Amino acid sequence: MKLAILAMFVAPIAFAQPDIVTSPVDHLYIPEGFDSNDAVEVIVTGEFSNPCFSRNNVEVKIQDDLIDIKVTAIAPQSFLLGSRACPDMIVPFKEVVTLGNLQGGEYQIKVNKGSQYAIQDQLVIAESSSSAMDDHVYAAVEWVERKSANSFKLHGMRYSSCFELDKVEVISNKKDTLSVLPVMKKVSDFCPRKGMPVVYDVKLDFSSLKSSKSLLHVRTMDGKSINSIVSVEE
Repeated sequence: MKLAILAMFVAPIAFAQPDIVTSPVDHLYIPEGFDSNDAVEVIVTGEFSNPCFSRNNVEVKIQDDLIDIKVTAIAPQSFLLGSRACPDMIVPFKEVVTLGNLQGGEYQIKVNKGSQYAIQDQLVIAESSSSAMDDHVYAAVEWVERKSANSFKLHGMRYSSCFELDKVEVISNKKDTLSVLPVMKKVSDFCPRKGMPVVYDVKLDFSSLKSSKSLLHVRTMDGKSINSIVSVEE
């Protein structure tokens, strides 16, 4: 009998479902330079009002030239709000949204449409100049270090001596993003596998951008990217 009574009180807590809410997104970054053979990515950022919120899920629906992105979060339970566990503080978050391979053309992106946090912008995909998955082989960059206002170091791995860095291309979207493309070149047909840490120095010019918080979108060898939000005022 005692066990039955205890279960009545415990069960509602044990099976309580988290409260899923629309994430308070505030910016959509769209890197320039994607073509129809790239794995396309866009970046969504925002701020939670306390550390008890957590990221939940990103849903993407693509129909013709419309891209619908829904970003949700797990909200803190009501008994935590106002407690020491949930102090009022700004907690930035970032979602790298993979859109996959898209045909050349113009797309309209809508994030959290119909909500108070709705954002929309346009994405332009160029037609690829070749049938390869990408026109270049990029360096295997793992993280980006900022040394000064315009000086950065790209840290990563060089997996074989048959490739070396050829050049670093930088593409501005003239608004809020610099796409950094560390292009590798093949220097030998003999490609032994050997992991070697490498660092590439890069100088970046932010003068073409209009946002004080800008995105560094660095393409990497695995088809993905490293994305860092930086303050241009530093």
